[in-house]
Amino acid sequence: MAWTPLLLWWATPHDDMTDLGHTLVGVLYLPLVAWAPLLAAVTLSYQRRRRASLAA
Repeated sequence: MAWTPLLLWWATPHDDMTDLGHTLVGVLYLPLVAWAPLLAAVTLSYQRRRRASLAA
């Protein structure tokens, strides 16, 4: 599952990082994890619009 690394990041203690560093790395990692679902949503939307315009 794509969200597992993100959940593991927030659940795992990182003793060598400050709280701010831990939060910053987690927030910076979010777009990487969200890329595949967002790309799939845009692709499906485009495909539906394209199919509808060809059928009309």
